[in-house]
Amino acid sequence: MSPALPSGREVRRATRDASNFRSGAGVTDLLGDIYVGLFAVVMASTLIFSLTSRLAPDEGPLRQSAHGGPGLDVGWIAVLPAIAAVAAFVGLVTRLGPLSLSGAESVWWLALPVDRRSLLGPSAYRWPAIGLVVGAVCGAAIGFAMPAGAVTTIGTAALFAALTVTLVITAGLLQSRPGAHRALRIGADSVAAAVPLVGITLAVLRTAPPTPNRLSIPVAVLLAIAAVVLARRWDRRLDQVRGVSLRHSGAVTDEALFAVLSLDTRALGRALAVRTEPPRRARSSSLTWLRRVPEPVRPAAALATTDALLFARTPRQIAQVLVALGLPVLGLLVPDPGPASTIVLLLLGAYVASLATAEGPRRAQMNPALDAALPIGQRWVRLTRMVLPIVVMEFWFLAVTALLGWRFGDPGWWLLLGALTAPAWAAAAVRGAYRPEPTFGGPLVASPMGALPPGLASSAMKGPDLAVIGSVSIVVALILGATHPLLVGLQVVLSLIAVLVALYQPAPKESV
Repeated sequence: MSPALPSGREVRRATRDASNFRSGAGVTDLLGDIYVGLFAVVMASTLIFSLTSRLAPDEGPLRQSAHGGPGLDVGWIAVLPAIAAVAAFVGLVTRLGPLSLSGAESVWWLALPVDRRSLLGPSAYRWPAIGLVVGAVCGAAIGFAMPAGAVTTIGTAALFAALTVTLVITAGLLQSRPGAHRALRIGADSVAAAVPLVGITLAVLRTAPPTPNRLSIPVAVLLAIAAVVLARRWDRRLDQVRGVSLRHSGAVTDEALFAVLSLDTRALGRALAVRTEPPRRARSSSLTWLRRVPEPVRPAAALATTDALLFARTPRQIAQVLVALGLPVLGLLVPDPGPASTIVLLLLGAYVASLATAEGPRRAQMNPALDAALPIGQRWVRLTRMVLPIVVMEFWFLAVTALLGWRFGDPGWWLLLGALTAPAWAAAAVRGAYRPEPTFGGPLVASPMGALPPGLASSAMKGPDLAVIGSVSIVVALILGATHPLLVGLQVVLSLIAVLVALYQPAPKESV
C-alpha cells in the first residue's frame, strides 16, 4: 500500500516551518513586523484623512476661478484621486498576478503531485485583503472631504472597499484567460490615466461633484455579495491557473520587490511596464535621411533619431507625458490654488514626464553597445541623449507656464522661465538614467528593509538632485505668485550647471 500524498496545506506548513527554522526569526520579530505594518497603515491613513478633511468643509456651490473661465470644484480633488488610486491598485494587482509564486516556490511546489487548490488558497486572498484596506481608505477620504455624516462616510468607505475587492477577485478569475486579464489591466490603466483629463473636462464644464449619501450603503452590500460569490467561484478555479502564469507573475513580483528595496525606479519600471507588455516584432528604419547629414555630426544625429523613434513607438510614454501634464493643469483649475499644492503637482508632473523621455539612456545603461559603437565621446553621447528630453520637456513646461501666466499674469515671463527650466529637467532625466546599478557583491549595511549596499541612497538621488536644483527659480516664483528678471537670470545659471553635471562622467576605477 503506497503512502498517502500530502495535501497542499501540509506542503505549505512544511515549507513555512523550514523557512522559520533557517531564518532564526522568533515571535518577537513577527510581532515587530506586524507593528511596523500597522503603524505605517495608520500613519498613512491619518495623513490622508487630515489633508482631505481640510479640502472643503464649508464649501458651498461651485466658485469661479480667479480670472473667470474654467473652475474645478474642490470636491473633485478628493473624488478623482480616489478613483485613480483604486484603478492604479487594480492595474498593479493584474501586473503582479494576483496569484503568483516566487522562483523558489515555483520550482518546489509546481512539480509536486498535490492538490493545487489547497496549495494556492492562502496566497489567493492576500491581494483582496490589501484591496479592502486601500478601498476603505479611499472611500473614507471622500467622506472626510465632503462631510456628510458618519453613516454616509462609513457607507462610502464600504462602497469603495467592496468595489476594490470585487475588481481584484475579478482579476484573479481572469488570470487563466490571458486576453481578458490583459484587457482588465489596460482598462484599469486607462481609467487611472484619464483622471487628469476628466478633471480638466469637468473644470471646463463647471460640473459639481456627486454628493455622498446613504444610497452607498445598499450598493456596498450588493457589491459585497457579488465579491463573496466571485470569491467562491475563484476558489473552485484555483487549480486552473497555469504554471507559466504563476511563474511569470512571481518573477515580476520578485523583480518589483527587489527594485523597491534597492530604491531603483528604473528596475521598477522595467518590472511593471516592460515585462508585462507582450513582445512585439522589431521594426527597423533605413534612416536614409542621415546620408544628407554632414558626416561629423552623423553619429549624433543617428543616436538622437533612435531615441526619438523609441519614444514615438511607445504609446505608453507619450500617454505618460500627457497625463503628467494634466496634474499641474488640474491643480491650477481649482478656485484659489495654493502655492504648496501647485508646487507639489508641478514637481510631481515634471518628474513623471521626464521619466518617460529617458528610456533610451536607461537601456543604454543596461546595454551600452550602441553608445560604444558610435565614434563619439561619452560626453557627446550624453549630450545627444539629452536632445529628446529637452524637446519634450520644453513642450511640457511651455504648456504649464502658459497656464501659470493665465493664472498669475505676465505670461511672457512665465513662458521664458519655463523654457529655461526644461533643460535642467532633461539633464536630471539623463543623469538619473545613467546612474550605476547597485552592487550587492560587496559589504552590505543592515537596514529595516534588509541588507543594502552602502551609498545606495546617494546613488538613488542622482537625477532628482538636479531636478531640485533646476526647479529653485520656478518654485520661488510660485511662492511669490509672480516672476522676476532675477529669477530668469538665476535659472540660466542653474540650468547650465545641471547640464554640465549631467555630462560629467567620473573616470573608471582601476582594478587592483
